[in-house]
Amino acid sequence: MTQSVRRWCHGAMAASLLVFAGACGLQFALGAEARDQWKKSYTLKEGGAFEIRNTNGRIEIRTGDGNTVDVVADRVVHAATDEAAKDALRRLEIAETVSPDRVALDATGRGMGLQINISKHVDFVVHLPRWAAVKLVSTNGDIDVADVGGSFDVETTNGRIKGTGLMNSTTVSSTNGAITLDFAKLGEAGISCETTNGAIQVTIPRDSKARLSARVSNGTIQTSDLDLSASEQSRRRLEASIGGGGGPSIKLETTNGLIQLKGK
Repeated sequence: MTQSVRRWCHGAMAASLLVFAGACGLQFALGAEARDQWKKSYTLKEGGAFEIRNTNGRIEIRTGDGNTVDVVADRVVHAATDEAAKDALRRLEIAETVSPDRVALDATGRGMGLQINISKHVDFVVHLPRWAAVKLVSTNGDIDVADVGGSFDVETTNGRIKGTGLMNSTTVSSTNGAITLDFAKLGEAGISCETTNGAIQVTIPRDSKARLSARVSNGTIQTSDLDLSASEQSRRRLEASIGGGGGPSIKLETTNGLIQLKGK
């Protein structure tokens, strides 16, 4: 093979690799960064709901008195060049759906179109009324909430979920990541936690009345400091009444990980 032919072959291979990388979403060096901070405030009718949809980034929720929702979102984009990063940041919008009884934010960047060699994340810190119902949908990123008095609903793929001082019905669905929930009291619709890879740890008031159903494939189930009467119990399955029976249901299920239910 002549030198010119070899050069042509090497060039064709390089071009093919670039096309393949783009088609598969592979990223090369993303040395440039662009960031900004997005702030909004809303007024929510008592009993209303707040929602976030996010792809990459941490979500932190804190609550207090009043009826105001204050949102701070740090938007960060990485790209191969400064100009590409700045351009992507301009197009990384947070869509708002606002009414008196519902505020919904969407930071998934659906309007950005196909992005090659771009990475982005949005980190949220939200202060909202204690009574608000909260729904969070995320792909990658930890979720940390405290003192939510309304219903709490989470769907995520990768990331830890931590909730403290919860006071109402809670539904958590995850694929990879530990779930740690601490309840001040139980809501009428109870608790449902499901994950594939990760431990589930739930703490409830010691005097709670509830119906427990727990399942694990690879791991164990542990309970402590509760008045528990089991109707079916093994290492991987537990059906029981808590506090004499009645009350809301508690459903805990994981494939790989430990399940712990504790009283306080």
